[in-house]
Amino acid sequence: MTDVIQIFKSVDRIEKPDYDTASRQSVGVWETIVSKTGFLKEDTINLPIECKNDPKVKNADLIIIQDIKGFDPFLVNKSWDSSQFPEWFKNSRKEYLNTVNLHLKGFSIHSKPWTFEIFDMRKTHNDSIEVWLKYSDTIGIPKRENHKIAELKVGKPIRFKINGKADFTLTGRKQRTFSEFDYILEYIGTGDKIEYKELNKIETSKTIPVTDCKVIDERKILT
Repeated sequence: MTDVIQIFKSVDRIEKPDYDTASRQSVGVWETIVSKTGFLKEDTINLPIECKNDPKVKNADLIIIQDIKGFDPFLVNKSWDSSQFPEWFKNSRKEYLNTVNLHLKGFSIHSKPWTFEIFDMRKTHNDSIEVWLKYSDTIGIPKRENHKIAELKVGKPIRFKINGKADFTLTGRKQRTFSEFDYILEYIGTGDKIEYKELNKIETSKTIPVTDCKVIDERKILT
């Protein structure tokens, strides 16, 4: 049996002149997402055929499926593949974008904790999954200590909000930028088999369970 967690992610980056109450209130407005990343139906985990040869997915004890608001990894890859840049550059850009925008990852029971972007996850003895914050520079400052956020139980999603700010890039100073992160995490159940499908057969509309979530808001007032 393979546990399946669905994550919906939204990230808004706002430069200082535009960072005010109105812009913050506009963050986190969720609508139905058209997804190609996979889904669980009855006891079958349906995944895109592109990941068929990934042994970490094929033999996973946990699969995390993530849909990112405004980001389609398959369109991004297709766009870079059709560009005129050298192959090494195209491949490095695709690898970078897919690393910071994960859409699918499989974990073995032996690889604990299960780290996915800014989260560590651990299966408990009562069949829930603990979710911990794993702070990284992706969030920005102020730095937070790693800590337990919540326990995921089947059919009881959580919504986690956090924010941060950054003043620098690798090339020097830039306009201060504020990042607002909004995640919805749901433990949707277990599957006992995987089926791989072409993108035109796996595309589906997903309703985001915003109104059913327990909200954990760790955003700070930033200036």
